[in-house]
Amino acid sequence: MTAILALIAWYAGQHNVTAQEFNEAFASIPLAAIILAMFFDYGLDSGKLYDKMIKKPSNRMLGLIYAVIASVVFFFAFLWIITGNIQAASAASVVASAVVALLVLMPNTGTSEWILWLWIAETLVTAGKFLTILPGVS
Repeated sequence: MTAILALIAWYAGQHNVTAQEFNEAFASIPLAAIILAMFFDYGLDSGKLYDKMIKKPSNRMLGLIYAVIASVVFFFAFLWIITGNIQAASAASVVASAVVALLVLMPNTGTSEWILWLWIAETLVTAGKFLTILPGVS
């Protein structure tokens, strides 16, 4: 987890992502997507998602591989939800999507609402300017 967080921080530093840009990108994530991320996080942490998608992994390494694959998919899904076009994504959107994917991947976060609390904080910081309930359909 530390390596992933370091990679996110390095990427943000290389692309000069400011705190305000991150705030705006994270606050622009629709509330419905945040709630979906919370359910996904709970499913990963409780093992219930694996039981539904595939048989329960026989070893922990296989479970970790499934979680990483799911987080990569989630990263790209959130990047698309934030930007509407992955190819035109800003560096701040990439960092915000990576933070969501990291929070989903982190163990034992599914029983707390870290993603929701961060989204609420970012929405307050931006005075609700980017508040969206459902993602736009293109």
